[in-house]
Amino acid sequence: MKYSLSFQCQHTHPFDINLFLEQVEVPLLLDYIAEEDDCTYYYLYRKNLSVSYFEIIDSHNGHYEISIDGLASYEDYRLFPYLADCLHRYLNDSPFPAIDGQSVYELYQEEKIEEYIGEEIATLKATLTIAPRYYPMLAMESCYISLHQLAEYGVCLHSSTPRIYGYIHYLMRHGKLPQAQPEQLQEDMERFSEEIQADVPQHLSIGRVKSWQTDGTETWESYSQEDVTLLCQLARQYQSGEPIEGVVLNDIGTIYQAGIGVEADAQTAAYWYKEACRCGELVYAPANLGDLYRKGGNNLPASLPKAFEAYSQSSEPYALYRIGQAYEEGWTEAPNLPKAMKWYERSAEKGHHLAIKRLKNK
Repeated sequence: MKYSLSFQCQHTHPFDINLFLEQVEVPLLLDYIAEEDDCTYYYLYRKNLSVSYFEIIDSHNGHYEISIDGLASYEDYRLFPYLADCLHRYLNDSPFPAIDGQSVYELYQEEKIEEYIGEEIATLKATLTIAPRYYPMLAMESCYISLHQLAEYGVCLHSSTPRIYGYIHYLMRHGKLPQAQPEQLQEDMERFSEEIQADVPQHLSIGRVKSWQTDGTETWESYSQEDVTLLCQLARQYQSGEPIEGVVLNDIGTIYQAGIGVEADAQTAAYWYKEACRCGELVYAPANLGDLYRKGGNNLPASLPKAFEAYSQSSEPYALYRIGQAYEEGWTEAPNLPKAMKWYERSAEKGHHLAIKRLKNK
């Protein structure tokens, strides 16, 4: 599924993609141009931020369309109305007109973005109940999503929308989605030559974990019983010698720390966070391990030196803030405010709200 905005150009001058990109205040790369059905298609993306393309269609009759994939990154969803507005201003010397009384920015505000993502994941769920593959429409590769690969990350059709969306992005960013073979594409085209109705599997939460985004927004990670069953199965596979990715081991630590579907056990949670770090997950797992040692658990004594050691492995802005706190409060040595401020600054440069707040109060 893709989401599109279209309009008519009031001028007759040809569209110059390079001139347009020069006027956009966000770095965008042009990947390729395609000609089909008397239309020109332009495919744009942002390096390290996009997992799919922005598509601009010039119909050569004054009609233009700009689209975004339903599985686009959250950052690209936020940028989309700006690009649409820029395109309209470039072609018509005026802002993008209101649609049903709403500006293009109102059409893609935070609540609307979540609604669009929810619709896309619902479509994916319904498709995968009756088909082996789901294709992002504007993906950078002719890749597909399958239940088998989602299961390797502890994700299924009963997982929450954010959990499915997040892991699909992880797979896309790391080039882990398989590419369809010609016979598979043909098979799927024949399967969906007619509209098919299917029920959407629902998520039933058995527990949630609170977290905060870099800007301080409170979010929740919700787990279903099916998620927990898959994660426990993956834990057994790992302990029998099968390689499992660190991001999955971090999730296993999370359910043991929070006691979701399993008995809460801080020692076991610490074990899985350490294994996640050992397997290369050096963003969330060391930060989670640091929090576990900083606060202590039901059978794990608090240890600020161990918390400092764990935070020091993470590249996450939150962990950088905690390292600053460690130097300020003297977790492992005498308090050192100048050194603490350097770490707060590093965290603030990456936008972490706690570090920004601390620097304002210095």
